Amino acid sequence: MAVSGKVYGKSDFSVGIVAKSGSAFSDAASASGAYKLLPVINVSSPVLNLIESGEIRSNNSGLIELDQDQFRSTKGGFVTLDFEVPAERNFLVRLLANVLQDHTENTGGTNVIHTIQAANGAQLSRPDFTSASSAGVPSLFDIGLYYPGSSEDKLITSAALQSLTLNFDQADGRLLLSGTFYSGFTSSTKFVTEANLSNAVDPIEASGSPAIQVESYFDTKQLDVDGQTLTDIIITGVSFTFENNLARVGRDASGDAESYAYGVPSVNITGEISVLYDGNVNFAATKNILQDFIDGNTATLKLQQGDGTVDAAELGELNIECEIYSTAVNLDANADAGAVITIPFKVVQPTDANGDVTGTAFKFEFNDKYQSSTW
Repeated sequence: MAVSGKVYGKSDFSVGIVAKSGSAFSDAASASGAYKLLPVINVSSPVLNLIESGEIRSNNSGLIELDQDQFRSTKGGFVTLDFEVPAERNFLVRLLANVLQDHTENTGGTNVIHTIQAANGAQLSRPDFTSASSAGVPSLFDIGLYYPGSSEDKLITSAALQSLTLNFDQADGRLLLSGTFYSGFTSSTKFVTEANLSNAVDPIEASGSPAIQVESYFDTKQLDVDGQTLTDIIITGVSFTFENNLARVGRDASGDAESYAYGVPSVNITGEISVLYDGNVNFAATKNILQDFIDGNTATLKLQQGDGTVDAAELGELNIECEIYSTAVNLDANADAGAVITIPFKVVQPTDANGDVTGTAFKFEFNDKYQSSTW
């Protein structure tokens, strides 16, 4: 056979997702599904993690494992898919709600106000992935992978995010999302490798709701510093990473997952913030951000796009509030834009003097056009 001179690039490959109710957890992804294309920056291939082994056995007179001693099975395996996309208004909430499996929405106005939080009276809980979804939770996606040739497309069934990073990239100017989808379905009918997907894919936009990228600026940037509540800060970068330890449980007759374990033993939210070393944040008394680290104090971080009140009239407003516990304080006095203090942190749930849960660990509010139940 002669070589083929055809060369393909990343624009020839696409990733689409479609929301799925937990009541359809075991239903196979459909080749005719209305998959919504993600604007991926870097396209990756799904990684199959199968059950396999191989070893030297007593009937082998040589020193190399025999081919017949190798074992591999799709029963009990899982699939992962990494991605990176610029955040857009129309799907940011869906991905964050998916990784935290939490979401409420207010549909009483012109737009939809979404809230995702872990707080006193609204703590995160482990979902039943096989129950009917309400307001988009439990949150699952079927994934369609579009390849340039015929019968090359792939389908991933009942995936959820195992991790998600929100990177408010100051240099790029946009909020960038990256993470890993996870599926516990590897049987030939649930992870399909030679499909022909429908070309009638839906972009993640609608009339009156175009695909608008989320920028990385904030109107309000405040942090508790050395006993001073909500000090105004200048940030040069901030990111959040959400990890939920999602894992498959059980095996049905085909070896596929019967449900997912979530948040065992915990859901972890970590991040990093870089702030300018200036008159508000430095190493002097009442402004000493290093002292907070030494004393083991937590701090409230507030970031807002808009006036701070996410209401139905203001499309695209965004609020983040969280309680952070610093794990280091690093000074870069040689940064081009001035001395910068970088603080890696983890998000923690605050408690009162009696050790009772109080206040907010993490809260995200956003305003867009879509109800999760209709997306």
